[in-house]
Amino acid sequence: VRRLKKVKRLAFAVCDVRAMDESAFIGNVSAEVYKTSNNRESIEKVIFAGADRKTVEEVIITCESINWARALINEPANRKPPRVIAERAQEMAASIGLAVEVLDENRIRSLKMGALLGVSQGSEEPPRVVVLKHMGNPNSKKVLAYVGKGITFDSGGISIKPAEGMERMKYDMAGGATAMAALRTLRLLRAPVNCLAVVPLSENMPSGRAQRPGDVVESMSGKTIEIINTDAEGRLILADALAYARSLGATHLVDLATLTAAVRIALGPFRVGVMGNDQTFIDSFLAAAKRVGEKMWQMPLDDEYRDLIKSTVADIANSGGRYAGMITAAKFLQEFAGTTPWIHLDIAGTAWNDEDKPYLPKGPTGIAMRTLVEFGLGFGNA
Repeated sequence: VRRLKKVKRLAFAVCDVRAMDESAFIGNVSAEVYKTSNNRESIEKVIFAGADRKTVEEVIITCESINWARALINEPANRKPPRVIAERAQEMAASIGLAVEVLDENRIRSLKMGALLGVSQGSEEPPRVVVLKHMGNPNSKKVLAYVGKGITFDSGGISIKPAEGMERMKYDMAGGATAMAALRTLRLLRAPVNCLAVVPLSENMPSGRAQRPGDVVESMSGKTIEIINTDAEGRLILADALAYARSLGATHLVDLATLTAAVRIALGPFRVGVMGNDQTFIDSFLAAAKRVGEKMWQMPLDDEYRDLIKSTVADIANSGGRYAGMITAAKFLQEFAGTTPWIHLDIAGTAWNDEDKPYLPKGPTGIAMRTLVEFGLGFGNA
């Protein structure tokens, strides 16, 4: 469809409208928003002959949410510090009647979110936590929480990243953007589900105040964490966010994050890594992913992997070294999910396209959003 942008109108006679959504709606959006001379063409009208109107409306809502997330992910880091993303979330929520709360630095400190504060202390930009709430099934005691990593720029901190490719680290809040987009969709679809999005927002920067390797921080859960590598920061902010989601009454947790390079080494840019502590919950989630055509793959999370993140000075270390990096990152997060049914999605390999594809341009992909929505709809009906 991207190759047909000079065609102003397209008509499809299809049996499955959802099969056309990515190419017709998502593939029509470009990342060239800051070019001063932008002559790009775009499709203005798409007609689905004989399609069910309700299905088309659902597809449009879903794709608009994906594109909302993709636009936010693609924003340069200097234009989206934590406070700006929090403001964008508030604007979006207000426009559709979605409940929203933003925790500022003082509130974060009062909640003793030491892991999030530790990551943020090297930046001039203070942290935020965004909470979106859609309580569509008040008769149910089940509450599903989507917890999304929101690192607005990841330099690696004192454990600084190589310069090559660092510009892409503006995408390190893709999990957070996707979680918020999922709540937008569930709200607009009037989904009969109780669902939260909890998004910790921080910038990971080196400075004279920055967190150091060897530091020990205390998380909201009370567990102490030894900082082995300041570039393993996403799991730190998620640790406090998972604890906070549980304190808000979440009975089921799904976190998603551009967490490790190891997932790309293991699965390439083709599949999302999936881990968790409840196989029935995982199976249900993977079934939702299969229904919407998003490729995911479950990885092991055996108890032996916990030994790789032992600390001699704290309850746990934030990095396990070179072996099984994707799994040890998830094992770290499991400590903060506790006994709550929990799923972890590592989207680091799939959240960004390195090159143009016929159905999706180079840049943010919006991966996992459709699965979150599909799963949320089913969760509410279960």
